[in-house]
Amino acid sequence: MLNLFKILAAIEYDGELSAGAYIILAVVLMGIIAGLAGCFYMAVRGGNNSTETQSPDEVGDEQSDKQIKG
Repeated sequence: MLNLFKILAAIEYDGELSAGAYIILAVVLMGIIAGLAGCFYMAVRGGNNSTETQSPDEVGDEQSDKQIKG
């Protein structure tokens, strides 16, 4: 661990990123944005299912329905 600090202390930073660093940064940001957009799309698509709405009285009765039918 101490060697890591020595290596990091020896790095000279001139205040600008290299071209490779910008490419990596762009790829990571695009991946994050695409992942969030995909999650949002799946959430919206999943919320548009045309199923019957369940009244509060029916919530929790699924277990007893299976026991009666089964």
